[in-house]
Amino acid sequence: MKKSTRFGAALTVLVAATAFVASSAAQQLPTRPKPSDLHFTFVAYAWGLFVQAMKPSGNTSAPLVFETWQEQCQLQPALCGQGVAAAAPEGGGKVRRAHGSFLASRLGKDLGLTIGGHDPAVGCGQMNVGGFPGIPATNVAQGATFCEEVFTNPAESTFITNNKLITLAAQEAFGNVTFPWQAVEIKVDWVPMSSFVNPFSCPDKNVYTETIQFAGQQPQCYALVSVHISSKALPDWLWATFEPNYAKTNPNRCKPNLYNLCYDPWGTTSKQPYGPGANVKQSQGLKKLMALAKLNPAFNNYFLTGVQTQFVNAQGTPIPLGNSFTEYNAGVPPGKASCITCHNYAFAGTTNVGFPLNGWPFTGYACNQPNAKVSCLPPSGQNWTSEDFSWLLGIMPQQ
Repeated sequence: MKKSTRFGAALTVLVAATAFVASSAAQQLPTRPKPSDLHFTFVAYAWGLFVQAMKPSGNTSAPLVFETWQEQCQLQPALCGQGVAAAAPEGGGKVRRAHGSFLASRLGKDLGLTIGGHDPAVGCGQMNVGGFPGIPATNVAQGATFCEEVFTNPAESTFITNNKLITLAAQEAFGNVTFPWQAVEIKVDWVPMSSFVNPFSCPDKNVYTETIQFAGQQPQCYALVSVHISSKALPDWLWATFEPNYAKTNPNRCKPNLYNLCYDPWGTTSKQPYGPGANVKQSQGLKKLMALAKLNPAFNNYFLTGVQTQFVNAQGTPIPLGNSFTEYNAGVPPGKASCITCHNYAFAGTTNVGFPLNGWPFTGYACNQPNAKVSCLPPSGQNWTSEDFSWLLGIMPQQ
């Protein structure tokens, strides 16, 4: 592509994203990308979603826009071991119910969580204090914990509620699920100051912090160390993950021997994938977008790890994508992180909830056939229902 053509396309993306963020409509989405679009268009779209989600909400109990959305404990209180009352607000504010990592529980890495049996514990999960060979957990205190929340935007939560998809039985009765293209899920990880030997500050210019009182816990200061965003804008969804560039909280960011290099040709000054230690700066376009949205200044230190829209590249090689905090602390082995592959195993009625089916891979096509050009389905004879890449549906109780 000629440089002038690429610049013109990038400018068009910036103008569209700026108009979207400037809009007063809190749930407006940026212009929907097409599967044939260039990668940097997908990256710009992901940043548009991030900026809109991180805008100040004006709600003191849920300061950011995404925090005003429905959390999984509200959509299905049984996911947090609670009755219907769990969905009700307390004291005029929003109930915050931390839960551990579902992914960690399925990999057997978090002994304090039993979501796999649909009897989850409410509370934070255990961090990976042991690390992996050659990739240590630096600055992490013994007994360190992190707290996870999963939010759905109104388009997704309304679809789930209206179609009563909060049990596996109901999903099987409904049939194969297809979310509206406006659906967005956000998974965030919070870490309390006590989890680090050399803790962050509160507030801290390098990472967004918030004082939160999760149910059953005392209020304390947490750092937002990971943001996963998935969008149904594309048929196989668009997957994006973000982290602060801060060694105190995210020391393993961009390490290729962990999950993958970082790559952000729209929001940074780098047009190539980069690793740790690279002197990569925020692009002027992104800086303007964040300023227009009046984001907390700490978000200027958040970087996109990558965007994933396909299982494999043009050479048939699996495309990896993992967050150095989320997947690392869930116990996902190095080289085994792929959002799109993992989520394509979301089927109601199978016995392998949370795992690759019948030896299919962690990365690449969700199939057991080499170089297959289509995504496989569970074996015939099993009673299965597609949950459209949503593990939020996959962890619902049976009844």
